[in-house]
Amino acid sequence: MMLKDKTCLITGGGTGIGKSAAKRFAEEGARVWITGRQQQHLAETAAAIGSACVARQGDVTDVEQMRAIVHEMPALDIVVSNAAVSFPVDPINDPPEKWRQMLEVNAWGTINVCRIAGERMIQQGTGGRIIIVSSILAELAEPGSAPYGMAKAAINQLARQLAVEWATHDILVNVVAPGFVHTPMSYVSGSNELESEWCKTFFLNPRRPRVPLLRPGEPDEVAEAILFFANPRNTYCTGSILTVDGGLTVSF
Repeated sequence: MMLKDKTCLITGGGTGIGKSAAKRFAEEGARVWITGRQQQHLAETAAAIGSACVARQGDVTDVEQMRAIVHEMPALDIVVSNAAVSFPVDPINDPPEKWRQMLEVNAWGTINVCRIAGERMIQQGTGGRIIIVSSILAELAEPGSAPYGMAKAAINQLARQLAVEWATHDILVNVVAPGFVHTPMSYVSGSNELESEWCKTFFLNPRRPRVPLLRPGEPDEVAEAILFFANPRNTYCTGSILTVDGGLTVSF
């Protein structure tokens, strides 16, 4: 088991990609701590994983909550900064508060987690792995995604910067950037956008597919990419962005 005796923290670990990563890490022998805002989701995930998983309710935008969780952990070897929110925002007609909420969770929340985790890893003196879950929308644009894409672009650069800053501490910082993935965030206004006619016609149309694999991804597939960066045998990959999008960003 590649993560035997490793302790990891996964934010947004109750659902979607975070949940899949937590299960996969536990299968590989890790002691998994998951955080999130919804206690029910955390409890369900922890129950599914068993004794290898510890759940702590917490909000990544709350520095003291995150610091308390990190310092409660017996050690910290791996962090998966995954917690995020997603909703459409009209650049003009929606209030600034909607922009602020998106940036607060997706950008500042990631910054908080990385800073607190980095501090703990440096104090331990044993190195570590930080994996940030971003999005292809950090580099591309679609209607309604301005603050979401801005936040994801910011955390991509954060990863590059921290990879340089913390290299001497043997802390490797990398990014996984998913495309369309079946997660709870796929549901907008009560419907799954990945099953909409718009998505099927524009992205998954067999006659001219924007996604060559002709399907959305699954959380388990993204979890495998996260696991690659967490693997202790990954010793020379830092500041990298691994795209997991079924070929969407290389098609035209």
